[in-house]
Amino acid sequence: MSNTEPQMQADDASKPDSGSEGTSESSSKPAEITDIKKAKTRRGHLPRRISAWVLVVLAAILIPVSVLSVWAINTVTNTDKYVETMAPLARNPVIVNSLATRATDALFSTHVVQNKVTQALPKSAKPLVAPIVNEVHSYVYNLALKVFSSPKFGKLWDLLNRHSHAAVVNVLTGKQTPLQKKFEKGGQVALNLSPALNNLIDEANSHGVTLFNPIKAVSTQGLSFTVVSKQQVSKYSGLFNLVVKGKWIVPVISLVLAILAVALAMERRKTLLRLAVGVALMALLLLGALSAGRGIFIGQAASGGFHAQSAAAVWDTVLRFLKADLRWTLLIAVLVAIGAWLAGPARYAVWIRKTTVAGVRWVGRQWHELSAGAGRAAAESSRVRRSAGWILEHLNGLRIVGVVVAALFLVFGGNLTGWTLLIIVIVLAVYLGILQLVAAWARKASGGGPVEPGPGGTTGTGTTADADAGVTSGTAS
Repeated sequence: MSNTEPQMQADDASKPDSGSEGTSESSSKPAEITDIKKAKTRRGHLPRRISAWVLVVLAAILIPVSVLSVWAINTVTNTDKYVETMAPLARNPVIVNSLATRATDALFSTHVVQNKVTQALPKSAKPLVAPIVNEVHSYVYNLALKVFSSPKFGKLWDLLNRHSHAAVVNVLTGKQTPLQKKFEKGGQVALNLSPALNNLIDEANSHGVTLFNPIKAVSTQGLSFTVVSKQQVSKYSGLFNLVVKGKWIVPVISLVLAILAVALAMERRKTLLRLAVGVALMALLLLGALSAGRGIFIGQAASGGFHAQSAAAVWDTVLRFLKADLRWTLLIAVLVAIGAWLAGPARYAVWIRKTTVAGVRWVGRQWHELSAGAGRAAAESSRVRRSAGWILEHLNGLRIVGVVVAALFLVFGGNLTGWTLLIIVIVLAVYLGILQLVAAWARKASGGGPVEPGPGGTTGTGTTADADAGVTSGTAS
């Protein structure tokens, strides 16, 4: 037995450990099974992911388009809203000046004034005819400014818009009705302002200028104001007619698509973030298209013989509600995107959440200390140093806030002029300068002495008092 035992032990040692090999095989098999299941799950969810992406893209496109649809339905086809939209034009100085000029030119286009002045003067005084006519022209122009700036004309303007609203909708939708005969030329949106011209003649009569009485009887088509030319109507009536016929279909479909996209997605937070970003980009695209369309609209008006500044005033006034709605859509989409991002696991999102919670707790503790009133005089200097430390730590963030606010003014400020842009830049520069002065004060305040521990055991310089205490106790032990 003694001769065989070593041999048996050697044979046992030369054989591989079957138990360890079985253990490794058994541990690798579940891992492989898990990977296979994950791959099958991904392949099984692929149609769902693709469907969610398609719905996100469609909803991101249709939501801003639905804003356009709602504006067309509520503003253009609604009589009260249409009158409210058009009302500022009668109070616009550019429109008032243009109407006064055109009304004065219409009165003097018949040469009635020149003929009467010529007949009233002797032949030897004929060289005085032109200067007298020019003086009368200037006088009548000032009267016209008074008439078109009066509240009476504003009420007349609103009344004419209310009565012609049905015809405006018919023109924009491409319908041919007898109501279009009220317009100066068929196929355009225009207002017959001859009653205002008659008011101007009455105003001149009240001031002793009775030269225009013969014109009053034939001035039924003497003055009109074109809102949209025939060329512009033919270009946009098809789209407008489609929107009006669709009514609330586009808004409802866009809302349903957005809900389905989020509900069908595997990662709803990311899907909501993508949807919000897409809506924001589409809203920006539409705002850019409106800016480009403004130049095209003015160019077409100028080429048709209309006043360019009046065309610009019409564009800005009529579309102001649409642009405001698109800006609100952009703002809401950006806020939703920020909220979805902050709810995620991104490093900066987590830091912002933790910092916000810590800040809220700190404010609560400070409020509790102030309300308790204990040790207020003793804590005054430490509070100042903590505030100074907070300013230094968040200096870059405060600068970014100023730049973001200035950018929001640029985006939502409407048609900004050069002076407005200059004011925004100056205000931003003043803010950054004041912030720099505050930072200099904060450096002196925080460096004036030892800083008391702040919220969470932090000091004004960002070090933790607990960590220092731990090191001290560790060495002592």
